Amino acid sequence: MIGWLFNKLRSLKALFVPPSNITIMKGAIVSNDSTIGEYSYIGYNSFVTKANIGRYTSIACNVSIGLGEHVVNDISTSSLFYNNSYDILTSKSCVIGNDVWIGVDSIVRRGVKIGNGAIIGANSFVNSDVPPFAVAVGTPAKVIKYRFTPAQIAAIEDSNWWDYEIDEAKNRVAKLKAEFDIEN
Repeated sequence: MIGWLFNKLRSLKALFVPPSNITIMKGAIVSNDSTIGEYSYIGYNSFVTKANIGRYTSIACNVSIGLGEHVVNDISTSSLFYNNSYDILTSKSCVIGNDVWIGVDSIVRRGVKIGNGAIIGANSFVNSDVPPFAVAVGTPAKVIKYRFTPAQIAAIEDSNWWDYEIDEAKNRVAKLKAEFDIEN
């Protein structure tokens, strides 16, 4: 089954041509029913299936997002019994927000939503939604902290800096950093 899905994804990748300001590294496979926001990056050997990925998002190497999941409450788990295997295996879309960072070797389960600004630690298995600006790690991934205070998160979300082209986004991020007294 893995071989069939891999071949299906490889054939779908040929149809997906990213804009020039999106970086998809060698060996990464992105299904053509996925969307990727501008200024995002997908690392080597990652798999993305039926996902909506926001802008300025960084996905490390060897990350799997939304791979097929078999029906477990049917008589057989074999996809040979499905009328349309791909649609059934990928029935729920994944939503990855803006400015998300997903660490190396992580798996994001089908149907999961990861909020804006969230960080997923390396080697994590994300099987439930992750709130905006949360840091989630482990197997299964658990929120261990938030990157900012609730007031700061609200201000960042209200700014929608990720909706802007790179120069204006940099200006808006710089203003937020000054407001929050963040140096780096």
